[in-house]
Amino acid sequence: MNTSHQRWLLEQLPQWERDGLLTADAARTLRERHAVDDSQPGLGQIIMGALGALLIGTGLIAVIGYNWDDFSRPVRLLFAFLPLLATQLFSFRVLQRGAAAAWVRETAALLQALATGACIALVSQIYNLGGEWPDFLFWWMLLCLPLAWVLRSHAVAIFYLVGIAIWSLNQAEHGKPWHDSPLMYPLLLLGLLPYWPGWKGKVPLSITVRWVMTISAILGLCSAAVFMSAYREDYYSYRDDTFVWLWTLTAAVFALFPLNQDGMDEPTRCKPQVVLGSLWLLGYGLAATFRDVNDDIIRGASHALKLPWCWGLLAVLVVFMLLASARRRWALLAIASVALLPLIALPFVHGKGEYSDSLLTWLATLHLSAVGITLIVLDFTGRRSAPRLGAALLSVLILARMADSEFSLLAKGITFIIVGSAFLAFNLLMSRLHRRPTPAIA
Repeated sequence: MNTSHQRWLLEQLPQWERDGLLTADAARTLRERHAVDDSQPGLGQIIMGALGALLIGTGLIAVIGYNWDDFSRPVRLLFAFLPLLATQLFSFRVLQRGAAAAWVRETAALLQALATGACIALVSQIYNLGGEWPDFLFWWMLLCLPLAWVLRSHAVAIFYLVGIAIWSLNQAEHGKPWHDSPLMYPLLLLGLLPYWPGWKGKVPLSITVRWVMTISAILGLCSAAVFMSAYREDYYSYRDDTFVWLWTLTAAVFALFPLNQDGMDEPTRCKPQVVLGSLWLLGYGLAATFRDVNDDIIRGASHALKLPWCWGLLAVLVVFMLLASARRRWALLAIASVALLPLIALPFVHGKGEYSDSLLTWLATLHLSAVGITLIVLDFTGRRSAPRLGAALLSVLILARMADSEFSLLAKGITFIIVGSAFLAFNLLMSRLHRRPTPAIA
């Protein structure tokens, strides 16, 4: 339940008590369970603090830059360090107050982050230190990271996640040393994984930060996969096929990322790693049902298995699968296992460079069919699932197979009509089942 729903519930409790719908004990339990922590900033507060900080920072830069050429070097240094010192004093005052409003913390943290970047850039310009912008961005992000912890700033956390993702994308170029490559991204991400540990009344990440963190992690880890795919020259001719399978393993890891019971009970929109990872896996599985891409998929998997990065992903995936099995996350396990289908087809190589042109097609078709049926059956057995996603998957799978077949256009058109009608009928059935009232418990 998000914050707006919790606020609505708390507003209704007094009236429900007066109407006799709830006892005082039940109302008190609901208030304790769905208490709203106003110290955590919402999206509006983050945007307001960020805009205020950006406007102030831009104004200061414009005022200083107007007469920049007329200033001596000591005066320029003063203008470089004075805003940073002012923002540090502001942040110190905010920390002294302790219970400062969320937007005040956001403004102080973002102002200091911007002042830090401006100071680095100005000092570099004053002394003509040179350098490239990725190096500047890397050290800027490292200096900003403590602000997300000390001031509990969601805005700086988002800024940091965006910054390290951009840096990783730029560093995916082949030939860079490992310590200046996207292989550093997992270490950079570790700076925010234990988000404010030990803080009293710790709450989960906001939905906005979760989505930004997930997208940042996808970009960073996929950049590392691209970098490793060209790490050795003998893999370079199969680089595209290789990193696509590495991306698929990464998507499976994301989809199965371990969650506690509270995290599993949250709505799907609060779990972007599940949404994005599952979408990639299902798209990859559908692509594998076409014979034209089978050789590319298997070739990519065979070359990826020679990379240490691939074995690291496989090890993490196996651990996550075991944890998911222990928590009975069967639907996600069925989807994530799509990534392992090329491993089943690899032993059936008929010759050097020649692979079975139909085995992977049938494996992917049967597996996706089983996934679609599983998603539907789990819902009818009373477990959390996505029956409409299962029905949509089966429909798309049938259409894909028909499109790849040699049937006449008339047969394909009739099949499309039948499948579309069946999908709409299933959607109507699920809507009626979910609207059916639950029998009262005596």
